[in-house]
Amino acid sequence: MLTQWLVFHVASGQSFFTGAACLIVAVGLSALGQRRQLSIGRNTLLILGGTLVCLSATPLPPWFELLLLVASLLWLVGEASRERLRARLVLGLRVAVATTWIAAILVELPYHLSPRVPQLGHPTLGIIGDSVTAGTGQQKVTTWPGILADRHSVAVHDHAQAGANVASALQQAASMTSDERLVLLEIGGNDILGETTPAGFEVGLARLLSAVCQPGRVIVMLELPLPPTYNAYGRIQRRLARQYKTLLVPKRVLLGVLQQQGTTMDTIHLTQAGHQHMACTIWTIVQAAYNRGENQPEGTRENHP
Repeated sequence: MLTQWLVFHVASGQSFFTGAACLIVAVGLSALGQRRQLSIGRNTLLILGGTLVCLSATPLPPWFELLLLVASLLWLVGEASRERLRARLVLGLRVAVATTWIAAILVELPYHLSPRVPQLGHPTLGIIGDSVTAGTGQQKVTTWPGILADRHSVAVHDHAQAGANVASALQQAASMTSDERLVLLEIGGNDILGETTPAGFEVGLARLLSAVCQPGRVIVMLELPLPPTYNAYGRIQRRLARQYKTLLVPKRVLLGVLQQQGTTMDTIHLTQAGHQHMACTIWTIVQAAYNRGENQPEGTRENHP
């Protein structure tokens, strides 16, 4: 249970906030004095905080990462040289590094809040995805798009294909129709787990978003949980989401489905219980788009190879 929580805490990016908080507290301990217990506590928090921040693979802009690194190093040098520096300078370094980390928390926090999907009446929901949506074909299950359509009486066009990545998903985008005014993208996992470079991921995702974005259409994209050191993929996804005005769903949402006991066969591909849970999760994201006060069309699901 503890291991599962720790994996979720890190992969969801929440460990960035824990790590940043540890570093800020370490700065505070430095200001309290140089007693042995305080020094041990500060050093412990420094190691723990730095480790949690690095493992979180938080895709901050490179210049901001450099700013955090430089501010932290200057502070550490100042603490090591405090006997030779003016007290005011040491205090200034402490305030500067703490302020920089607080700013980082404020910059990152919006990406952990669920987006607001505007009301669209009765839109057809188009889904572009990989095997998390389409299934593997090795096990007979009712996938979550069909469950969502039947359970909530909405029209769903499921274009997902097992093995798809951001480049091959262009074929899915080509089969979309104009009545799909709400589109959900569950794509990119095969790029990160495969051999797609960050440059290739950027080109493929940009083409895909350009293809699906149309006037009057709302695009929702699931943010990808990132392994450590894969920050570049997250930066690309966030930047292109802003560029194409795409609503980005926090990575903890998809991860929350994959980490539930009994929802996956291999930590990625969903069981029948996983598809049920995924349908509930996606509905909480898109339900605001549907005006429940009027008569609604019968739910239908169409598969588009």
